[in-house]
Amino acid sequence: MAMVCLDDDAQGRPLDIFWELELGARVLAPETHGLGAVTRLDPPRHFAAYLHALRWNAVTATDARLFQAPFRAGIRLFNHQLTPLKRALEMPRANLFIADDVGLGKTIEAGLVLQELLLRQRVEQVLIVCPASVTLQWRDEMQKKFGLHFELYDRRFVARRRQERGFGVNPWTTHNRFIISYQTLRRPEYRDPLLAHLGERARKSLLILDEAHTAAPASTSRYAVDSRVTRVIRDVAPRFEHRLFLSATPHNGHSNSFSALLEILDPQRFTRGIAVTPEARDAVMVRRLKRDLRALGSGHFPERRVVEIALEHIDGQWLQRDDRGAHPGFVNLGASPRAVEIELSHLLAEYTALERPAKGPGRLVFVNLQKRLLSSVEAFARTLQLHARSVGRGGAAAEAAGVDDEEDLDDDTREELDAAADEGRSRGLSAPSARARGLLDEMLAIAEAHRHAPDGRWLSLVHWMRANLCPGLGDPRLKKAPWTDRRVLLFTEYGDTKRWLVNLLNALLENTAGGRDRVMQFHGGMSEEAREAVQRAFNSPPDEHPVRILVATDAAREGVNLQGHCADLFHFDIPWNPARMEQRNGRIDRTLQPAPEVRCHYFVIPRRAEDQVLRNLVVKVGRIEHELGSLSEVVMTRVTEAMERGIDASSDARVDAALEMGAGAETAKRELDAERATVDRLKRDIDEAGRLLNESSKGMVFDPGLLRDAINVGCELAGAGNLATAPGVKAEPTLALWKLPTMPESWQTTLDTVRPPRAKDEAPWEWRKRPLLPVCFEPPERMNSGVAHLHLSHPIVQRILGRFRAQGWSAHDLSRVTVVKNPRDGIARVIAFGRLSLFGAGATRLHDQLVSVAAPWNETGGGNHLRPFAEEADRKALERLESLLSESPTLEAVEPRVQERLLAAAPGDFAALWSHIEHEADAVAHDAEARLERRGQAEATALAGILEAQRAAIAKELRGTQLTLFTEGEAAQKEQWEQDRKWMERRLERLAKEIETEPAELPALYRVATRKLEPVGMVYLWPGTR
Repeated sequence: MAMVCLDDDAQGRPLDIFWELELGARVLAPETHGLGAVTRLDPPRHFAAYLHALRWNAVTATDARLFQAPFRAGIRLFNHQLTPLKRALEMPRANLFIADDVGLGKTIEAGLVLQELLLRQRVEQVLIVCPASVTLQWRDEMQKKFGLHFELYDRRFVARRRQERGFGVNPWTTHNRFIISYQTLRRPEYRDPLLAHLGERARKSLLILDEAHTAAPASTSRYAVDSRVTRVIRDVAPRFEHRLFLSATPHNGHSNSFSALLEILDPQRFTRGIAVTPEARDAVMVRRLKRDLRALGSGHFPERRVVEIALEHIDGQWLQRDDRGAHPGFVNLGASPRAVEIELSHLLAEYTALERPAKGPGRLVFVNLQKRLLSSVEAFARTLQLHARSVGRGGAAAEAAGVDDEEDLDDDTREELDAAADEGRSRGLSAPSARARGLLDEMLAIAEAHRHAPDGRWLSLVHWMRANLCPGLGDPRLKKAPWTDRRVLLFTEYGDTKRWLVNLLNALLENTAGGRDRVMQFHGGMSEEAREAVQRAFNSPPDEHPVRILVATDAAREGVNLQGHCADLFHFDIPWNPARMEQRNGRIDRTLQPAPEVRCHYFVIPRRAEDQVLRNLVVKVGRIEHELGSLSEVVMTRVTEAMERGIDASSDARVDAALEMGAGAETAKRELDAERATVDRLKRDIDEAGRLLNESSKGMVFDPGLLRDAINVGCELAGAGNLATAPGVKAEPTLALWKLPTMPESWQTTLDTVRPPRAKDEAPWEWRKRPLLPVCFEPPERMNSGVAHLHLSHPIVQRILGRFRAQGWSAHDLSRVTVVKNPRDGIARVIAFGRLSLFGAGATRLHDQLVSVAAPWNETGGGNHLRPFAEEADRKALERLESLLSESPTLEAVEPRVQERLLAAAPGDFAALWSHIEHEADAVAHDAEARLERRGQAEATALAGILEAQRAAIAKELRGTQLTLFTEGEAAQKEQWEQDRKWMERRLERLAKEIETEPAELPALYRVATRKLEPVGMVYLWPGTR
């Protein structure tokens, strides 16, 4: 006998059995077996918890606007985050591009779509591809906020799987949810087994592509060329049934690149080389900007204030310009006989003018010296010494391999690789002239003498910390001065500068309250545990952890959330790549930042020529970002290229040219920014999302209080007590908190999800002795507030609700019959429930619904005493059931003799009502099937129109396309153009077949293959007058 599992946790799993050989095999017919042996009545609160567990698990494809995922996520939800979910559910295949601004919560939006598709059994396999720096963040967000476990696919995972299961195992077959970095996916030894596992196309599969612009063809010329990542993703993506792309910067200024990226997302709507139409783009893309949402008061997004700190060295004193108040002036920061950074800047400029070659890799030596000098004298001194030893020596001109920006190397290793590359370049330079050698020796002497000394920026930082963190810094008389609750994040590009800063901070904090515990570091190459510990400490309430200052290299510019209690950031050096500065700012300027304003500081020394260029860069880039939002990626690449030549007299002109609104930016604005929602449309979308959320909540009968009641009942059934109120925490003063009861030993692994973080060297058995965190049923306002949010997808909640859903099958804690007092009616009534499920191909759940019938209960009516008449009174009884169950949580309101009579009558009553349940289920099923059929036909018609429009657009392009004139240096661009044209010709041929076959497949997705109707339970409503 061929069987398929219809249970919720393994739907679609096939099984072949020999019925005659199965022990105790029998068919349980609902009309005869019903609810089984009813030996007792359940307390109403137990029955309510059981009923809610079933309702909270119901889904339907008949109405794409009814959500479940928002109630199964441990997030503070904003209405605008539901728009992508709504759009995805309206599609037969969820091919969606979420192009929201930085910090709007694209990860949360993607998680909601993923969760909903999993609940509807439309997805079973998931692959998330993202930059290496955010793989851990994705894993943790999915686990903590959605209860979904993902494996990181890397060298360690593969080795572990082979050790556990043998060398011949394909690691991709050992789990169904993975996260992999772009860098790892590029390697054939990891990608080829994935392709073998997926085949031509894997059913019920989802690809999530974070920072999707990484896969777009890119070039600085007129026509974008496929990159290696483009080719890899183009090979992988079509093998997934659903695709979800995320990027705040989806357009790089090349029309052919944008269409190529969208073709990877949805090849039925887009073809590379064919201009993207607004209608096709709007169908697959969601784009909102932070400032537009802020203007509508949607969500909580802080204002960002970029603060320039101008420093002057006058008469042996460092002064800070203060433009506040009616009389601008200067603040004296302290004495410093020499402005070493200014002196070295002048000397390096002269040395560069003498020795920098006109072209070739040797130019990078001088660029790196300049960048490191702008970071710190300490960073400059190390590189200068290496250069002085190797310049002009020859014999090793071969350049060292570059460092991949995605590689998670520690700062020392990264800088050693950079130093090796600089050494190779320096050896290839000519021997310096006598004047140049004199300048080099002078710089070496100055740098070595002052490499450990504080500079003007340090004095300014100390001035700010005394005013905002602790007034006693550096003053022995105030060593007991209290610290405020403010925190500050210090960013630098180089590990040498970080170490110099940390040493100065440790000396400054030596005699203060908390001392060195006030400082933490974040750098490349940290272990997962160390990264998590720093992030957790810095986001902890200030009264729980002493840290106030975090010094970080650019390893922390991505994949780290630091906004919990920090609204101040200092760029100790200004990145020459403006995108990095934006990434740094994004660590605190993002969703869940509680402060109304974040302040991003940077230093400028006006007398240093390089600072003037960098200042102009910051100001102009800020203006571009304000005008274009995240579209500024279009010009960021050009700015970075302009800066790669180093800072000199022509730098301002090069930056200005790069920032001009050229053809690429205009193309991006025309093809992308029109999708940016207008204010009126935003209002409509936000209002519509709120309405749909309310409707979904009513349909599920979901309320955090009802979930708490269900958890209480589940704990009782597990042999534990009830939840107890817990004292509040300072970070969440308005949040109701609860303490879990002592659970059985078998629950220890599940309870690990609500334990405080485990210390680095803490033994597991000691960790499990610590008290559990208090739990809540509403989302906390702050990060790391020391509470655990129990939502519908939390492992504890899933385990408890799973026990309710198994009642009558593998669990028998409940009889599934109860009685409640009804003071609003004089007639006894009974309500019987069944669960109707409609399944499509592969046991995909298309519709799930509780079916109920109500009837007057007449004790003297004989065998025909139960006849549902669909009277108004019966309908009102169903509507009042929720309130009646909550008003009478126990059986005490009904006399024991009545309970005995109802208990005796229950099996027969349910059997008598079963035929009426079947009749009602037939009506519900026919209605649902009709709606599913209409949806399938509508989507098929729409897809046919899309494919026809695509065929017409390609034919028109091929008829009118002429060879673009490329220069001799643009051979790659010409080849790409010719490849795109050939692809259009092949695509045109394929479309003829797709128009015949693809639309016809869509109705099958909504065709009901089988029905399942199973008994649920029964409630007697006993009148208050009897």
